[in-house]
Amino acid sequence: MRTYTDPVANGYIMEAKACEKIEKDLRRLIDKYAKAVKREEEARKQQFQQVMQYRHIGEIQDDYGWEFITEKQYELFVKIFEEGEEVLKNHPKTVNEIAHSILCTMCGAVSRDRMQWEFEALSPEEQEAERKRAEESNKKWKAYIAELKKKRGVIEHTT
Repeated sequence: MRTYTDPVANGYIMEAKACEKIEKDLRRLIDKYAKAVKREEEARKQQFQQVMQYRHIGEIQDDYGWEFITEKQYELFVKIFEEGEEVLKNHPKTVNEIAHSILCTMCGAVSRDRMQWEFEALSPEEQEAERKRAEESNKKWKAYIAELKKKRGVIEHTT
């Protein structure tokens, strides 16, 4: 970014810098929650592997009867044993997953605001050049997607 003598443009630059700072903090939090979500996922996989060591539900009941597992573990193990891998795929969202999703949404909004402030700080000529560049980029992207779809259509029809 440039240093501007125009006080209005400088205000836009300051807004953009503030958004950039917030974005950095949000990305740090996103990474933190992504790691927590990954740990929860690994824990579910580990529980699944533990349950798959049982040959039938009777063995789970025996472990519960001998108090090797708690009632909560028993109920979870029976559910995993009966439903299999579906339990891993279709589990209710955890607090960490919801927090991660909210933070990603917030970061996206702040990022869009930052880009808008940066755009507003440009001179009218630079704004027009940026609009043209964005249009050209969008056309190239659409052409690339159309090419991929065409290739995919060819592949699907040959198989």
